This record gives sequence, structure tokens and C-alpha cells, in this order.
Amino acid sequence: MRGRERGVALITALLVVALATTAAVAMIAGQQLDIRRTGNTLHYEQAYLYINGMEQWASRVLRQDGRDNHYDHGAEEWATQQPPIPVEGGQLGGYLEDRQGRFNLNSLLHGAEPDEAAVEQFRRLLRVLELDPELANALLDWLDADLEPRFPGGAEDDFYLAQQPPYRSGNGALASVSELRLLHGLDAEGYAVLAPHVAALPGQTPLNVNTASAAVLMSLADGIDEGLAEALVEARGDEGYARLEDFLEQPGLSELALPVERLGVVSSYFMLTSRVQFGRVEVSYQSLIERGQGNRTRVIRRAQGRL
Repeated sequence: MRGRERGVALITALLVVALATTAAVAMIAGQQLDIRRTGNTLHYEQAYLYINGMEQWASRVLRQDGRDNHYDHGAEEWATQQPPIPVEGGQLGGYLEDRQGRFNLNSLLHGAEPDEAAVEQFRRLLRVLELDPELANALLDWLDADLEPRFPGGAEDDFYLAQQPPYRSGNGALASVSELRLLHGLDAEGYAVLAPHVAALPGQTPLNVNTASAAVLMSLADGIDEGLAEALVEARGDEGYARLEDFLEQPGLSELALPVERLGVVSSYFMLTSRVQFGRVEVSYQSLIERGQGNRTRVIRRAQGRL
């Protein structure tokens, strides 16, 4: 009898020890998870501070460039991509791009009405890129405030609410080019082709012919074929066209009806792409920086990932 009692007591003691061990292991594992979570949070905050520092650096470079130069091109200091810089606990890197070398999607509407010249230019760009030109109607419907779909190719809430998951059309200016991924008629492959040539900038902005791609230059008029566009890119060289007149005087352009009022050699909007690795955290941000009158700069949009 006593032997049986001692056996029960031993089993009970072993169970108590097992439960206590399990609880201790769970507490230690939870504590380690909390420590790692706290560490990641601190590293993320530090990385974000570095992002802010890179924005300040980019703004300073752009202000200085605005004071020193009267036009913008791809060989300037702001356009030079620097290698990653080591910092205590990690590294950071980034680069600036001129966003006015792209077609501004928000220029398709002027007030509440389509800007026919901009719409025709966008259709030409779509044809150059071998995409459906009727995507212009889908984008106009996304931008405008009404609920009447255009024909052909347009789409409004009745189409988007039938998707899985359902969503509504934007009914306003694009904040990011990535909104195009929601657009009726544009798949992932088409988006990858179109995205490098377009931007989502506030209002109406002139196209900087010094940083525009050959495809975007071809969209300016029906008479600009691939050969002429490549010649225009080659003629601007590393230093670009110092004046818009220098571009307009290039062979092959004199007889074309170019949208001169939509062209320029100076830019106000630049995209900073920042990448920071700190501890176990890696983050990538894009910041849209405006350089306005008096070379004052401000960050008007910021997003983790891509804008």
C-alpha cells in the first residue's frame, strides 16, 4: 500500500515538474519573442530616422542644384546613384529620379473635363508600348467624378464592385502609379511595361525632354518614329538640352505640331528611393519631393515600397 502511495506521489511530483518546466519554457520563449519584437521595433524606428535623413540630404542637393543650374538633365549631381553607405548597425543607400521625364497621368483631366491633347498623347504612348489605347478611357473613368463609363474600354463602380474583392473607382487624381494595378483592362504584364514611363504628379506639369525616354518622346506627335526618338536622345548627350529651343531645332521636328506649351527643360518633382538595412530590419521607401519657387523643397508624398 505504501509502495503504491509512493508511486502516486512520484508521478504527481514528475507531473508538477513537467508542468513547471513547460511553463518556464513558454515564459522564456515569450520573453525572447518580446525582446526580438522590441528590437525590431527599435531598429525600424532607427531605419525610419535614416530615411528622414536621406530626404533632408536629397532636398539639400536639389536646392543647391536649383541655385547652380538653370536646367535639369541626367548627368547632374542629384542624378548620380551612390553606393550603399555603411552606418553603425547597418547600411543605407538611395537615388533620385526626375519624375517630369515621364507622362503625367493626372494631366488627362483639366478640371472636370478631359484634356484632349493629353489624352491623345497618352493613347500614342500606349500604342508605342504595344498596349491597348482604350486603356485611356478606363483611366479617365478612374480619374473623373461621375459614374458614367466611357465606350469603349471604360469602367466605373458597377464593374469594380463586381470584382473579388470589390472596390470602387478612384474618382480623383492618382496619388501613386501603383493604382493602375486596379484599372480595368491592365494586367500585371501590361503594368510592368507602362509603369516606367508614367508618373502621378499634382496637376499639369511640363515634360522634361532631357530625361524623357524614347517611348515618351515618340508620344509627342505621330511623326516621331523610333529612329527619330533615339536620335533626339543621342543628340541631348549627357548634358541635355540647355534650352527648349535647342530641342525644337533638332532635325525632323520643325514640321511637326508639338505641344510646345507642355515641354520644358526644368523639373520640379523628383522621386527619392531610399533603402535602409539596420539590424534585422530592411526597409525601402519612396518620397516624392517638390522643388518650388525660390528652390524651396518639401516632401509631398511618402510610401513604404513604391509610389
